[in-house]
Amino acid sequence: MTIKTATAQTGVKGTIWDVPGIDETPAFKTMAVDSAIGIIYQGLPYKQHAQSVFAYYATPGTISGNRSLDKHLPAVVLVHGGGGTAFREWALMWAKKGYAAIAMDLRGNGPERKHLENGLEETNGQTPYFDVTPDLHDQWLYQAVANVLLAHNLIRQFPEIDSNRIAITGISWGGVITCMMAGLDNRYKAAVPVYGCGYLWECGNMAKAVAGISLQNQETWIKQYDPSNYIGKAGMPVLFINGANDVHFWLTAYAHTYALVRNRYLCIKVGMKHSHHYGWANDEIFTFINHLFNNTPPLPVIKDFRITNGQVTASISNASDSVQSFLNYTTDTTSLPEKRKWESIRVSVKSNKINCPVAPAGAVVWYLSLLDGNGLQSSGPLQFLN
Repeated sequence: MTIKTATAQTGVKGTIWDVPGIDETPAFKTMAVDSAIGIIYQGLPYKQHAQSVFAYYATPGTISGNRSLDKHLPAVVLVHGGGGTAFREWALMWAKKGYAAIAMDLRGNGPERKHLENGLEETNGQTPYFDVTPDLHDQWLYQAVANVLLAHNLIRQFPEIDSNRIAITGISWGGVITCMMAGLDNRYKAAVPVYGCGYLWECGNMAKAVAGISLQNQETWIKQYDPSNYIGKAGMPVLFINGANDVHFWLTAYAHTYALVRNRYLCIKVGMKHSHHYGWANDEIFTFINHLFNNTPPLPVIKDFRITNGQVTASISNASDSVQSFLNYTTDTTSLPEKRKWESIRVSVKSNKINCPVAPAGAVVWYLSLLDGNGLQSSGPLQFLN
């Protein structure tokens, strides 16, 4: 595989990732070639040695066995979450859709989750998400973010890639990193964080983890790593996808995060489960990115949302004749957010307009959503009531 030699400018100037090598195309070697290519590329120095990072790279040509077919491809960078790895099937899923895809391992592992020589280290298989070690360069999230930056540098230099059509999407902790990337790496043309958000000290299990480190380390970690410090600089369109009952990323923190982004789109689903496979199976991700890159039909979008005298009005853009609208709400104040029972009421749509009463009395959180004829969903802004 040959690559272009140009340096790739990331946009991390002035951050803790503003270090030598971060704007360069990393050295790499090919480990195996089949429908997905296994590669090892060089990360930033780690624990006083050169770091190795494993990734799968897939294209329509790697699947067909004819790489000459790979020309001017859109691409996507795939970021796994907690307990994840470089998911070969995830990269292949995008390659079958006509994209180049790179899925790297951020835990120091290679194929079959076996630890890679000179890879990142975990203790007892536990990723140290909130570690604040004396040496910044030994901290997991510092290296994870750097390894995503370098993977992007690498893929955009492959000759078959259209560097003006590259997106990023990540699941859970990969969604956290995707939120960071949206503000740190302005070369992306689209970003889709799934589950992950900022303001992690407001999020259930995440809040417990933050509270489990010293106050000084909390301050350091939040300043260095919480996505709320970065995502407000995002210039590309960002689609936020989450479940209304997500156990790790609560809607309050989610709303605070998306409010920082000007060019935002929302997709909040009642009953959405939390896993890598459930996360990347959301067809809204591909629809959103492919519309931006290939001008295919977009997701329906709720616009001009207003509340006046107890009535909600909104308009729908990109609507099909079969689009349906729902008012989703919960009156449950006794449970943790992940256990709350939600109700959905269908509301009428006339001439791509919504006009309905606000959520019933007692609702503590509510929002409008759309469902089109292809089963794709989108949402309006979350509404919180005391």
